[in-house]
Amino acid sequence: MGLRNTEHGWGWPARALHWGVAAVIVFMSGLGLYMTNAFAPGDLAAFASYQLHKSWGFVVFVLVVLRVVWRLSHRTAPELPSAMPGWERVLSQGVHVALYTLMFALPLTGWLMVSASPLQDMGVANKVFGLFEMPDPFVPGSAALSDTFKELHGAVWWGLMGTLVLHVLGALKHHYVTRDRVLSRMVRGR
Repeated sequence: MGLRNTEHGWGWPARALHWGVAAVIVFMSGLGLYMTNAFAPGDLAAFASYQLHKSWGFVVFVLVVLRVVWRLSHRTAPELPSAMPGWERVLSQGVHVALYTLMFALPLTGWLMVSASPLQDMGVANKVFGLFEMPDPFVPGSAALSDTFKELHGAVWWGLMGTLVLHVLGALKHHYVTRDRVLSRMVRGR
């Protein structure tokens, strides 16, 4: 399969962005769980992990933006199997809309959480891999607002995990139960 999507399969850029975003989200989920459970609140040893998490959160956001831009600029998409029931088509579309919404919301709520933190007022900058600083829309910071965004960030993560489970189960169902090419088109492009 080449560069472009066809009615029969996804092009390599669409597949690379799909699996790249998936890999970074799995990594970020593990790192997020580690960070929030391995360190006591205020532990300075957590700083490097949090900076890494923020940096990769930026990467997730950029990859999702690229994925949406690629999809909008390459409208051709593989057709769903003709035998797929209507309810399953609606569920599939809903899961995809939820995935994109949550993949945007997760890094945004994370950025808003750390931007609202009073730590920003003490010179703890949100840097992406130490290369550049993210904007800080909340000056001065607010612990209450940061806590609200933290709760929202956690809720969005749980929503994303649940939606990913549905997505993976759907892909496995197509591959092992209905034995169509839905999964192979995202793996091999055909």
